[in-house]
Amino acid sequence: MSFDLANIHPGLWRAHQHGSDNSTRIPSGYVHLDQQLPGGGWPTRNLIELLLKHHGIGELRFLMPVLRKLSLEQKKLVLIGAPLLPLTPVFEQFGVALNQVYLIQTDKPQDRLWAIEQVLQSDSFGALFMWLPEEKTLCSPTVLRRLQYQATRSQGLSFVFRPIRAQVQPSPASLRLCLAAQSPNSLRVHLIKRRGPVLERSILIDLPKPQGALPNTPHSQELVRALDRPELQTNFQTTPQPTGSQIAI
Repeated sequence: MSFDLANIHPGLWRAHQHGSDNSTRIPSGYVHLDQQLPGGGWPTRNLIELLLKHHGIGELRFLMPVLRKLSLEQKKLVLIGAPLLPLTPVFEQFGVALNQVYLIQTDKPQDRLWAIEQVLQSDSFGALFMWLPEEKTLCSPTVLRRLQYQATRSQGLSFVFRPIRAQVQPSPASLRLCLAAQSPNSLRVHLIKRRGPVLERSILIDLPKPQGALPNTPHSQELVRALDRPELQTNFQTTPQPTGSQIAI
């Protein structure tokens, strides 16, 4: 006799099937990736870990489809502690509504963690993109469990960027992906954790290009790569947050 394990508890599923829960799914913008994500998209109310060997391999371009979708829905996009950001015209070329983009930078690592928790608790964002401090005490399993718990009480997407070496460490995140550069315009994505069977093979993702750009022209290639170049820093107007201050988003 067979029965649906989800009727017992949403956290239960059969090993050969994708698990499900009560969270909303938002399409990633990549058909082949959505086919492998439980529920067919990015899960809200969960931590999503993106593990990188180094910054600037195309991780923001990878997320441009969801950035664009949520910003056009008038939902806030909050980036905390981003080490590299493109110039605002690049965001515009990818169709992201700049009036929905909020950047928070702090001087001290502990202030960054405080800011992340404040935004999670506010539940006033469409997507939160956070770069955790690398100090062990500020990125411990206890901290990650606390962030995961707070993410489950919010309605938005919660992406956390961590170094690739963290893949061997335990994590409460329900979804973990390793991103590796395949070429200047593509990434290889390996799902190392999901609610479902192990996926042995990686997924090749062609990164999006700016709207209206002509393919294979020097101008379009330069504009696309501007997302990944360390020397191009953002010109968003930001105000450093002193210790203990409040953040309005």
